[in-house]
Amino acid sequence: MSAASALLARLRGVGTATIAQATQSAAAFTVTMLAARLLGLEALGLFSILYGAFILATGIVSGFVGDSMMVLDRFSSRIRAALVGWFAVLTVLVGAASFGFSLTGTEFTVGAAALYALASVSYVAEDLVRRNHMATLTFGRIAIMDLAVLCCTAAVILGTYWLGTIRIESFLIAIITGQIAGLLVGWFTLPGAERQPVSGPAAWREVANYGSWRAALQGLRPGQLTLTRLLVVAVISMTAAGSLEAARIYAAPAMLLVSGVCSYLFASMARNVSENFKQQLRVTDQAVTRLVLTTVACTVIGLLLLPWGGPLITGHELSGIAVSGWLIYSMAVAMATPYGLLASVLEKARAVFVVRLLDSLLSLVLVAAVVLVTGDYRWVPWAAALGALAGGYAIRRWVLGALVREMQDSMSNRKGTEVPREAGPTPEKEDRFS
Repeated sequence: MSAASALLARLRGVGTATIAQATQSAAAFTVTMLAARLLGLEALGLFSILYGAFILATGIVSGFVGDSMMVLDRFSSRIRAALVGWFAVLTVLVGAASFGFSLTGTEFTVGAAALYALASVSYVAEDLVRRNHMATLTFGRIAIMDLAVLCCTAAVILGTYWLGTIRIESFLIAIITGQIAGLLVGWFTLPGAERQPVSGPAAWREVANYGSWRAALQGLRPGQLTLTRLLVVAVISMTAAGSLEAARIYAAPAMLLVSGVCSYLFASMARNVSENFKQQLRVTDQAVTRLVLTTVACTVIGLLLLPWGGPLITGHELSGIAVSGWLIYSMAVAMATPYGLLASVLEKARAVFVVRLLDSLLSLVLVAAVVLVTGDYRWVPWAAALGALAGGYAIRRWVLGALVREMQDSMSNRKGTEVPREAGPTPEKEDRFS
């Protein structure tokens, strides 16, 4: 394959991955935008907490099962049986936790709590099928799934609104309908080899050894955002949380671009894990540079369009400070996430988790300080961005830096122990760190 063909193939892969992420974000964006317009800012604050909680649940299950499916040998009967088994266990836990969470500090009835639990389970299940398509790099089919979710969810919300009073329960029913539609479309468009039934013993421990760290890592950022929203509600007000969420919705295109590229990067890294480390790190550095430049452009464009774009999208006047903070937060995530993905693929998930845990705690401490000192929600995303930047630097400097030093020591030791050989040596296998 020529260099031009390789570049076109890579751009096509990134493009379809970004489109797939865009369609998923469009579905989430539509739900939150309609909540802002139809429920009001205070209800949007509550809805953002509930919605963020099952994004958190989805991140945990997706990390445990979905990332294991992408990195481990999912065609092994033992691995496949364990993936199915762990998914069943985690789904039951998600349903139970969601039911209890929705009854805490809300005015939900038992029936509404049951709807919320079902919405969480359907969200998790649809996302796992989505991850299966990511593992096969069939991002075009993911876009079809997401369009099914978008159309069904929007149809139920708007239909309910036209028929009468709309409540949060209406949104939960819409989410359940949309996620089930996306799940069915995604399942039946999977390759036949991906839908084979499983039987026999399961490699429970092998999947847990890898998946538990990925689940913990995947849950950090959504967990941090959920705790941030709860902190804003507790210290300031539910309306402030709604205003913060409205600013995040407006800034979402920058984050969806970052997420789309990172989805492609992780799938690509998992497939090319045997490539030499120097090449992988070079590609990751280039991806980070391009992502940062792109998010800078998004920040400039977003702020220029804010005076009329904010009311158009959310129905409310938005704070330039809060919007720019979320855009800078997207840039911080763009600087950090690719390095974390590379380190995780290279089986450094534990080290990445420690760094990400520390930067999440730093973000929460900074957010708490800002909220308690100023009482102003607008500076919250700026505080969160500082923690993400610190985490990205630490992963690149120390986690991946340790692999660079390991590579250099390996090469030095190899040269030091090299002895003369007769002519016609047998070629050695290339070291993946060379």
